[in-house]
Amino acid sequence: MTLRFEHRKFLLTKKGRSMKRSANVVVFLGLLAGTAADMAQAADTGFYGYLSAGQSKSARKAESDQALTGSGATAFTSSYDDTDTGYKLQAGYRINKNLAVEGGYADLGKFTYNTNVTAPLATTGVVTLKVDGWNVGVVGRLPFSETVTGFAKLGAFAYNVDYACTRTGTVCTNPTRTASGTSANYGAGVDFNFASNWFARAEYEVFTRVGDTMNATGSTGTTRADVDMASVGIGYKF
Repeated sequence: MTLRFEHRKFLLTKKGRSMKRSANVVVFLGLLAGTAADMAQAADTGFYGYLSAGQSKSARKAESDQALTGSGATAFTSSYDDTDTGYKLQAGYRINKNLAVEGGYADLGKFTYNTNVTAPLATTGVVTLKVDGWNVGVVGRLPFSETVTGFAKLGAFAYNVDYACTRTGTVCTNPTRTASGTSANYGAGVDFNFASNWFARAEYEVFTRVGDTMNATGSTGTTRADVDMASVGIGYKF
């Protein structure tokens, strides 16, 4: 009788220890899972910055030709170099894996308009437009995998346009001008994570209605048009 009681007591004690160890394992696994979740969430948030460069384009020839005709030119040829190299320096903050805010400086390049007027007076002219400014926007992110994330952005661009005109045979009216304002900025692209903190970015953006419309004779205004930019860059997550 005593042996049976001691044996039962031993089994109950052993079972209790086993249940206690199981409970400890469950608690440990729960803490481990919570820590992993916290680490994953931390990896989805934080500051980042990137530098990118690429080709910008802005079609402004039609408005420039119209202003030249309005100024009295009856026979002329013209050409417009509507592409240049632009670059951006940006900083941002990842709120979570699907949302970020970012902004910075964007130099969208220089565009050149050349004219050769043959009537009523023979003259040649060159107009250059330099576009830069500051942008800020919201970025929606969609991770496709651990290394690839697609994104779309929408924001505002505070632009500055510098206009300069030189001409032979006659004088440009109001030869240097500036235009400033705020326009919409939108785009889309892909981020590629290639190291623990480094990523590469490819994107296409549109900066809408940059500049101000010329008057009928071209004596005021800088031309107004979208500026498109396709770029690639490299960034770092802090």
